[in-house]
Amino acid sequence: MNIALDYKEYRNVEDPNICPHCHVVNHPIQMYGDETKDTDNAPAYISVWKCANTKCNKLFVALYKIHNDEPTLIGFLNGLPKGPDWPQPIAKLKSGSGDNDNKSKFIKTYLQSLEAESRGLDELAGMGYRKSIEYLVKDWAIQENPDKKENIEKSWLGTVIKDYYSGDLKEILERATWLGNDQAHYNRLFEEFDLDVLKELIDLIIVELDRQYKKALYIKTIESKK
Repeated sequence: MNIALDYKEYRNVEDPNICPHCHVVNHPIQMYGDETKDTDNAPAYISVWKCANTKCNKLFVALYKIHNDEPTLIGFLNGLPKGPDWPQPIAKLKSGSGDNDNKSKFIKTYLQSLEAESRGLDELAGMGYRKSIEYLVKDWAIQENPDKKENIEKSWLGTVIKDYYSGDLKEILERATWLGNDQAHYNRLFEEFDLDVLKELIDLIIVELDRQYKKALYIKTIESKK
């Protein structure tokens, strides 16, 4: 697209090529564009686009600012950030608390935290990630130990990790909990580790839970033919 920004004409500025609502790569249609000012009163350009994915067709707003003397797409002013590709055992994890929809609140809480982070609400996001870990840890423990449901629900997160997890997974869960708890403290103990590290630990936890689930599944379902 061509735009006018800060009394200059710019040609062949890169169009957005993904929708922040459905996260499908496509060629959105520009509906409107105009120069504006950002929060620092610096020149910026906003453009309204319509997703070309027929299953979406939502409008979204893209923000451009000058970077290295060229208008550069900074991000979107609406839509939602894309979360991880959830493994099936995580996506289908049930809530141990017996909520009406019977789904674990882990993914919902994680995505809300991701949205808060994308909007610059990092203090809230950190506490949200910590809460998502608790949902994941307890719901998974209840799934694997349904007879211990009441005990797991009432126990502290650290106790559940100690009693129902082992090996490297236990070690990673403990460290994720430390960093998550740190987000709620007045004085942080782990200032050298940011939210990206906490999210990476959550990714490792998901991978390990998926690996353990698949190992158990194939051991159980594939029997010797001898």
